[in-house]
Amino acid sequence: MLLLLLLISSGCDVNIPGCGKRSLPFFKPVAPPAPPSAAPSNPLSTTTMPVSSTPSASVSAPKSLPPVVAKPTPKPQGNNEVPVEMSITKAKPTSTGTPTATATPQEVEKIAYTTLEQGKPDLWIMNTDGTNRTRLTPLGTSSWFPLWSPSGKLLAFLSDMKEGKMNLFVIEKDGSNLQQLTFFNDMTLPAYSHLKPPFSWSPKSDEIAFCYQNQVWKVNTENHEMQTLYTDDPNNLVSALEWAPHRDNKFVAFIVHQGVDYSSLLLVNPRLKDSLKLASGSDPIVDISWTSDARDVAYLLGTKVLYTASSQTSLPRLILTNPCPELGPLVAYSPSDSAANLMFLAKEFDTDPGYRVALLDKSSKGAPDTGSLKFLTDPGVEDATWSPDGSKIAYVQSGDLWIMEATGANKHRVALIGVQSPNWSKK
Repeated sequence: MLLLLLLISSGCDVNIPGCGKRSLPFFKPVAPPAPPSAAPSNPLSTTTMPVSSTPSASVSAPKSLPPVVAKPTPKPQGNNEVPVEMSITKAKPTSTGTPTATATPQEVEKIAYTTLEQGKPDLWIMNTDGTNRTRLTPLGTSSWFPLWSPSGKLLAFLSDMKEGKMNLFVIEKDGSNLQQLTFFNDMTLPAYSHLKPPFSWSPKSDEIAFCYQNQVWKVNTENHEMQTLYTDDPNNLVSALEWAPHRDNKFVAFIVHQGVDYSSLLLVNPRLKDSLKLASGSDPIVDISWTSDARDVAYLLGTKVLYTASSQTSLPRLILTNPCPELGPLVAYSPSDSAANLMFLAKEFDTDPGYRVALLDKSSKGAPDTGSLKFLTDPGVEDATWSPDGSKIAYVQSGDLWIMEATGANKHRVALIGVQSPNWSKK
């Protein structure tokens, strides 16, 4: 039997009794298939959108606006920095061999920001450690106010990249599928300067409310259908718009400026289009912020006083009254449901040359109790944003981007590139 097996394996002719002479095949061992090479991912691409006619609406020409103030010139790069003049990063195919699981751009947190290049704000994204910087808009154009969707998958921003006309755009986190959402010929930056964008995402990430011609509009990010939500006296100015971050609350909050010395905080329901005035007075309302459960909205009066008001009761509640020499132009609740931290830019001392990042430490119980703040940084902070889980804060100090724990611990600089308008995405 052993001899027969050897003959079979050698492919020889053998004389089998009862069968005659037979030629047996030669069997070769079959090699296992090579592992498939990892398919390259698609490079960044943009979609050219046809410019359509301006949507029909009865609008008046906006007032003349102040020029955009240029932030400090970007600093020279550090030893571990990538030059800001880099070209758009494209995805590279992985090497052949056994594929390994890696996080895609849609599965990691990103920070979007603008930085001045050739004298104009250019849009970039990067990882939260400062690596993998990617330019999203071409040199020679201007982009403003990047804002991630609540889902973390889309980035909205204003840009004049199409024929030099400012409009609203969205792009996916991996830099693909650029879409132009509005097609106005006369869209402008708001007359009242704010650190936050003049637009805001719906909780479902399917619509964006925005300011245009001192009115409140909304646009659907899928079918690009637009509707007017609120129209006021054309002499009044609308700014600081923010959609309530909870699906059970359908309101969009915004500020209406009536002349120099009078302003109001209003809410509008995007579905019913009915409005509600929460507060008004001679002190200018500087900024607003919803709590994460959307039950209350905080509003900053001038540089000394902070209130909250409920969309259900419309009753104001004093939170701070003259707690420090100056409250700055930013108030922002933590986005985390588990944290009720309220962040400010503020001056701790009269001698401070600029703002510090501060958190609400204790609310006022009424005069003469001022309430108190906990200051987390040195002065010189220009802007700040929460991480999606509320555990960290990214802030810009003298053009550099820093990240720290929400307690103020573990401060570390992640970029030295003249960062403006940072915004932190979910995974």
